[in-house]
Amino acid sequence: MTHYQEQLTWLLENSEVNESIRSLRLDAFELFKKLGFPTKKDEDWRFTNFSKIQNGYFRLSRPSDLPNNFESPKLLNDNSYPIVIINGHYQPQLSKIPNGISVFSGSDDFKSNPHSYAIDSNKAYSSKMKNPFYLLNTSLMNSGLCFEIHENIQIEKPIEIFFCTSEIDDTIMNHPRFHFRLNKNSKATIIEHYSGQTKQSYFINTVSNFELEENAHLTHFRFQDESFQSNHTSFSGYSLNKYSNLNCNCLSIGSELYRHNIKVDFTGSNGFARVNGLSLIDSNRHHDLNVIVNHLDNSCTSSQLFKFILSDSSTGVFNGKVIVDKDTFQTNANQTNRNLLLSSSSNMNSNPQLEIHAEDVKCSHGSTTGQIDPEALFYLRSRGISKQRAIELVVEGFAKEVFTNIKDDNIQSRVNQKIGQWLESVSNHDKN
Repeated sequence: MTHYQEQLTWLLENSEVNESIRSLRLDAFELFKKLGFPTKKDEDWRFTNFSKIQNGYFRLSRPSDLPNNFESPKLLNDNSYPIVIINGHYQPQLSKIPNGISVFSGSDDFKSNPHSYAIDSNKAYSSKMKNPFYLLNTSLMNSGLCFEIHENIQIEKPIEIFFCTSEIDDTIMNHPRFHFRLNKNSKATIIEHYSGQTKQSYFINTVSNFELEENAHLTHFRFQDESFQSNHTSFSGYSLNKYSNLNCNCLSIGSELYRHNIKVDFTGSNGFARVNGLSLIDSNRHHDLNVIVNHLDNSCTSSQLFKFILSDSSTGVFNGKVIVDKDTFQTNANQTNRNLLLSSSSNMNSNPQLEIHAEDVKCSHGSTTGQIDPEALFYLRSRGISKQRAIELVVEGFAKEVFTNIKDDNIQSRVNQKIGQWLESVSNHDKN
């Protein structure tokens, strides 16, 4: 805890002089100290060991950490508008902002929208989801941008946030804060792409908040492809006003330790949210997902499909909860978690939950964990397919179901490519 205090002191001495932001940082850190890092005694965190983050020494990234030469980023979608951030530092010369969008720095956004940062009102701090990493991000936020998509604007190409950690020679950390506001009748596709190109250990702790106004449509793809030596914690919060529509997909491959908190709040009627995710985990890596969907208004529909594929000695955690508030009606919610174990040494913990305080609802949830179906393998091998290729076909089919709702062919192609590359690497583990 002491070295995080030291980094906050350094940040206050070397960053903005805005007293309101300074007070926000100090208040958030005091709450963070009281809450502390999660332990096994904390129900929503008990399967994940955060000692590497707690005890490791990570300093905030500085301008001197920028690589001397950085080539054009390898985007997930080559047809997107790139927003490039290297080692926590925005690179406008490598970025392109489309028409119809306003982009602000965090300090400028705070001056215009202080309520978005207020820790006493942000629902991330409610008793249902106490999140010390959100507090840590608020106190140490040192990177990120804020995007506002104007009313009635439809952005035809995706906007890809490319956040890369590259060529570092010290154990740095970044706490990026992103805000995305989609005004009435707007439509956009946002890609969050986190990439690591270093063998040095580092820590990324992100917060991304999305506000969808009336009839706004958001397609969001989050791709965590960090270096395997990294630690990555994140919060994705979505606020959906009436008739708004969210289609979210998450893919996580990299990072030795990964924790992702997702929170969806229906704040208006007739909203729709589809939230899907796939975690591909090998070696001794650990991935942990916590999802909360709050149905706070009438006639809203939510759908969740989360899958884990685990190999070697990896471990996974899925905690999902759908909450239907009292006095709401015509709620339709589905939550599914399916997990595939490729090794007897891998381990999965799953806990889907429903919390219903109303009567006029249609809700379901379920979870399955198992190994590859031997009958499916037998069928494929009887058709002359080798055992290894049969396994790959079964796993590919299991994985690709998560992303069938992606309409962008470029993203779909790259996702399938990434899945194939991971399967190939796992196969090489088995051969060795």
